Amino acid sequence: MNYENTFSRISSVEIKTRTFNDAEQAPVQVLPWLAWEKSVDIWDNNWTEEQKRNVVKTALYNHSIKGTLGALELALNSLGFPVVVQEWFNMVPVGKPYTFNLFIKTNQDSVSHLALKELFKIIRIYKNLRSHLIKSSLILESQAGIYTSAVAVSGQEVEFSKAAGGLHLDGSWSLDGSKKLNGVNLNG
Repeated sequence: MNYENTFSRISSVEIKTRTFNDAEQAPVQVLPWLAWEKSVDIWDNNWTEEQKRNVVKTALYNHSIKGTLGALELALNSLGFPVVVQEWFNMVPVGKPYTFNLFIKTNQDSVSHLALKELFKIIRIYKNLRSHLIKSSLILESQAGIYTSAVAVSGQEVEFSKAAGGLHLDGSWSLDGSKKLNGVNLNG
């Protein structure tokens, strides 16, 4: 009886060994070892948790297509750098064979020297050996709100040339107390 009580408590202890190999569910502390297991080429402990999980999650697929522009785009996108790769035959005018341009989309907050240095390191690892990067361009995106408004005005415009029974305001008279503004003489 004592034996059954002892082992019933041990079996209720949760062991998360099934989630250790899942990049989405693994504890953050396990991600560096999971990255090593999946042969992740580049790892930085300063990355955000989301970047670490994305790199581990896409590692096996990246290795299966390594050396293609698809692998290059996927590796950079998993780190949060949306890129567009333009190969030599898509350039206007057509570029030298086996060259490419890289267009990096980012907002002004996430651009840093270290991030760009890391980006070019990833490019060297994931591109094929015969291709050469000619030009890289940053495309800065800014989130801005556009506000529009409209006002409807309605009314009528009336013009008086001379007020009826009043003074003509042409500057030929002065306010000396002898007349009211409606033209009535006070002295007389």
